[in-house]
Amino acid sequence: MNKGGLLLLIISVLIAIAITWLNSTWLTYKGFQFTQKIKKIDYYLSDFTLLNTLPDGQMRYFVTAEHLVHQQSTNESEIFKPLLQASDSDGSMIILKSEKAEQDKKGVIQLVGAVNVTKNGPRIKENFELITHDLIYNPKQKTLSSEAKVIFTSYQGQLQGVGFSSKLDEQELRIHSNVRAEFNPAK
Repeated sequence: MNKGGLLLLIISVLIAIAITWLNSTWLTYKGFQFTQKIKKIDYYLSDFTLLNTLPDGQMRYFVTAEHLVHQQSTNESEIFKPLLQASDSDGSMIILKSEKAEQDKKGVIQLVGAVNVTKNGPRIKENFELITHDLIYNPKQKTLSSEAKVIFTSYQGQLQGVGFSSKLDEQELRIHSNVRAEFNPAK
């Protein structure tokens, strides 16, 4: 082997080592890495009804909606045009409607945008309508809450304010601030 061939072999090996080092450095440099922000859909439901029950078989809530998209990576769901039905303490149904809802991995449902909550039971004096925005419904604790403006209309009159919390088991409604009440005269 002559000196020129040996020199070419050594230069080729050095270039190969330099390219390998440069390539591995290039791939580990965070500025050049692409993070995967692609949401992987676990499942998708269209025009569906879903019944969520307690361990003893009693209904926790019932959902009817146009679409549900469940994300595998976050274990969260988006629900489009949901209609939720939950049982009140007296056994009658409370209906929650909105354009969109998001359910987190703990099961808490946030109804996004304009929300309408109604109760139409057999006793007219216990029925009501509640109008608000961005309502949070926790089915396990049976609570409703929002920080937005709220209008609560019932047989007795109308309450308005900003922000509220409610426990369905206790038929309790607490309006947080700027409360204004108009009561209907007793008959």
